[in-house]
Amino acid sequence: MTTETALPSHEIRPATSEEFPFIRETVARLRLDGEALEPQQFIVVRREGGGPGGIIAFGRIKPYRETHELGCVAVVEEERGRGWGELVVRELIRRFPQDEVYVTTDLPEYFERLGFLRTEVLPRELEEKISRVCRDLRPDAVGMIYDRCIERWPTLADVYRAKHAIEPYLKPTPLVHNPHLSRLLGCEAYLKLENLQPIGVFKVRGGVNLAASLSEQGSRRGIVGASTGNHGQSLAYAARLVGMRCVIAMPRRPNPLKVEAIEALGAEVAVHGRDFEKARVWAERFGEQEGMRYVHHINAPELVAGVSTISLEIVEELPDVEVIIAPIGGGSGVTGHCIVAKALRPDVQVIGVQAEGAPAVYRSWKERRLQNAPIDTIAEGLATGTAFFQPVRTFIDHLDDMLLVSDDEMRDAIVLLLRAARQLAEPSGAAATAAALKLGKRLKGKKVAILLSGGNIPTEDLRRILRRR
Repeated sequence: MTTETALPSHEIRPATSEEFPFIRETVARLRLDGEALEPQQFIVVRREGGGPGGIIAFGRIKPYRETHELGCVAVVEEERGRGWGELVVRELIRRFPQDEVYVTTDLPEYFERLGFLRTEVLPRELEEKISRVCRDLRPDAVGMIYDRCIERWPTLADVYRAKHAIEPYLKPTPLVHNPHLSRLLGCEAYLKLENLQPIGVFKVRGGVNLAASLSEQGSRRGIVGASTGNHGQSLAYAARLVGMRCVIAMPRRPNPLKVEAIEALGAEVAVHGRDFEKARVWAERFGEQEGMRYVHHINAPELVAGVSTISLEIVEELPDVEVIIAPIGGGSGVTGHCIVAKALRPDVQVIGVQAEGAPAVYRSWKERRLQNAPIDTIAEGLATGTAFFQPVRTFIDHLDDMLLVSDDEMRDAIVLLLRAARQLAEPSGAAATAAALKLGKRLKGKKVAILLSGGNIPTEDLRRILRRR
């Protein structure tokens, strides 16, 4: 969030019942949200001579049955334009009872300056609220979100700490110059071979860093997560390293290879729901019931710091790298390149890749508004139907470009990698190569690192791809 200029001496505290009539009258006069007003929902800012009763600004956290909303931010007229509103918003965010801070507003540009994003991904109660507000009060009202998890987002220093934490367990993966791809693309092409990780995918870095950073008590509690495969394998592998319980929720009809791999690592697989979101909700509730830590596939800072070590290895081995191309599912991997590569080499281009059949993050980044999108792709590692605040916020600020690739383009890239590099890739693992082929002349003469993020492809799927090509 933005910093503000120094303000005069003031105090911020909960509103009193004596101050509530002034608050209620101001809410009505300004046509703010007057539903279910209660004094205990408000904080006030006061300073000497600042308006009736000394109040110069106030704001509200409105409770619903299942969520909360930031609302009714107001500043007395003679004090506007001095930063009091921003002060109230920041304080409300600090006091918020959940990480996701929602607001309904017809002034989205104001909240964008404070770090919020417009969003179409809203709790049901807030969708109903916006419908009422647009009908009765403010037709241009939109929903916005600020996720407090971004304030715990890893720094470059956190990534260096993660590097030291995972070194005893994971060796750096090769960054290999490939003559065939270099000739084909007209550049110096290097493949970062994360398919050679112990579980065949880059996400293991995050899981190992998480396990290494858990306290003894945290290890005893165990971890639970939701996954279509790779995130689950990462957590299962890490749990085995430290001997803790691990439960992975997967949606119906999961990839049998990945189920087998997760169970072989000692984790429990629980199949729940027709899609990933249903499995995720079950995993969160199960974690609460069992006293286990739920590990979100995107919003866990330890995971992001762990996978960000990929970027550290690329820049250390190829200091003059000019372009990094990497796939985007939820976005933790490419977020790492924005954190690390951009810090160590500011002029490097970071280019993300999504599947055409799962473009939620792409649309959100392009339109600067969080969105859902349908999923219809063979790339399980890219099959994300919901965009999340932290990666999209990071991409808006730091990402140079994002491309969409089709299932057929990923299939072609799988065959190309087998022929040109003797490397096995799953569809999401081949997405960056597919994108490099689409970029064409934009890569001419440059040093390009292409992430081969994973190689967990069922034998029958590979056989089908090769037979058709």
